[in-house]
Amino acid sequence: MASTIRVVGIFTNGARSSATAEERQARFNNDLTLANAAWGTGFAPGVSCGLRFASLRIFYHPDVTIDASTVSNVNDPRVANLITQARNTLNDATAIYVVYLSGDSLSPGSIGNGGPEFTFFRSTTDYGLIGRVVLSGRAIDTYAFAHEAGHVLFGRFLDNSNPGSFTINDPSNPGSAHSNNPQNLMYPIIPSSDPIINSAQCSVAKQSKVIAQNAASSYLKNKKLGSARKKNNRPMVKKLNNTLTAKMRRMKPDVSRRRRTAKAISKARKPCCRPAANRRRTLKSR
Repeated sequence: MASTIRVVGIFTNGARSSATAEERQARFNNDLTLANAAWGTGFAPGVSCGLRFASLRIFYHPDVTIDASTVSNVNDPRVANLITQARNTLNDATAIYVVYLSGDSLSPGSIGNGGPEFTFFRSTTDYGLIGRVVLSGRAIDTYAFAHEAGHVLFGRFLDNSNPGSFTINDPSNPGSAHSNNPQNLMYPIIPSSDPIINSAQCSVAKQSKVIAQNAASSYLKNKKLGSARKKNNRPMVKKLNNTLTAKMRRMKPDVSRRRRTAKAISKARKPCCRPAANRRRTLKSR
């Protein structure tokens, strides 16, 4: 059975393809379809990971306009406020919350940004996460959401005895948030087609607390253990989220290779202009 990640779409005024409910649904569905292709069935020579992204709900805020060029990352207070509103409406559902902004790019020049956020912490094996993603206009019809979802799914503790060991780094490229393989979905320049996932990435992603089944399992375990285990270490949650914020600010901007249209390919293959004829210039005497 596929591991399911629930996704919430939050559209702001002026976001690309947000004018009507049909357009919003189409853009959101396309992002999920591309993510399911990359993380679900997969592309050769990568692995088939079997993850499934499912729509939970779409929100629209016609009274809220956020220009992407004024946003550096998903920790922007305006973005965080919209996610908080959605979480309150959905009873703090475990999901990836995606905010669609107006404008082509975020202030660093990226088309998107994303990562996990702690909702509670009791120990390095007993904690909760949600995903937060922000996308600009140029992220449309790309694997940007699938890429940002990867940053969310990679959140884990490397050492269960050390709460400070939480990381979002790519498991197949230690020390970096991104893959070093240009064909990999998690390369900082997101491939325009058939991005692959490797076995190390898949293995870590499947253990994410953002996956609905994993979150539900954790909840049932806590319920059986009683109220003593339910106490949330709020200072640690704040500390961990502050550390995550700092790490995300240092990440390389996520950009995408653009799909080349037939017109663009034809233009690229066209011989370059001939050099201009060598014309002698006559200097006027003063």
